[in-house]
Amino acid sequence: MDGVVALAVALATDQDLSGPDGDVLLCLGEPGTLDVSQLQQQLNLQATGHQWWCQRSLSQRFVTVGTINQGTLSYSGETCGCLPTTVSRVNGQNEISPYELWFVHLMSPMNSDDASVLHTGVARELREAVDERERVRSNSATIAIGDFNMPPYSPGMTAPTTLNAAACKTAARGTRTVRAQKHNYFFNPMWEILGSRRSDQQPGSFYKRYDNSAIFWHLYDQVLVRPELVDSVVTGSARVMTTAGAFNLLTSQGGIDTRFSDHLPITISLAI
Repeated sequence: MDGVVALAVALATDQDLSGPDGDVLLCLGEPGTLDVSQLQQQLNLQATGHQWWCQRSLSQRFVTVGTINQGTLSYSGETCGCLPTTVSRVNGQNEISPYELWFVHLMSPMNSDDASVLHTGVARELREAVDERERVRSNSATIAIGDFNMPPYSPGMTAPTTLNAAACKTAARGTRTVRAQKHNYFFNPMWEILGSRRSDQQPGSFYKRYDNSAIFWHLYDQVLVRPELVDSVVTGSARVMTTAGAFNLLTSQGGIDTRFSDHLPITISLAI
């Protein structure tokens, strides 16, 4: 719990991520037996000036934590291993256009006979669920964040009939026509993180040495943004976090300290 508290407090006090008011909305996937009442108490003790709340989803697979007005969130049940909500923020008397937020934790391919087939299947299910929610809500301003359990270059992420997530902002603003059918894009800002490790950049969110691959750091945790929100993404705010306050989330050898989690947390900021 100490690591979660430190991470949340660090996000709220970093104005580059949370803005001048410390606006934070954090989701923990597979939180186990985490005591949400104790977590909320510790947050309000250690991050004074903010009114924290914590809520566990009905399936127990997600815990959401935030400082934003909880009344601005409209949950409608979990689907496809994800927790969707509509966020309708207000700024004083001015209503901010609502957006559809999906907290994602897709199925792991670890025990699958064919990881690519599973990736494609679960990604298509998510895409169809997103499309349906956008249709019902008459709102295509969607952002999805979390553990997709596949890399950015997987067909499940990039194929037109799955998530159709592009690495380029310019490309993502349009539509893609394949066999006379139009497909809306997502923009995936996590592509810019791939590559060599630097002091200000972590090349992945999950570490595992597979026998059939030279890739050891994997970027399974990602952010997808619809064209309507592309201009709201704060440049450089897509990050893989390696510290949580005074806590180092990496071991002395540079791997993930699994006392906190087997994945590193990721962040994104929207200027709204």
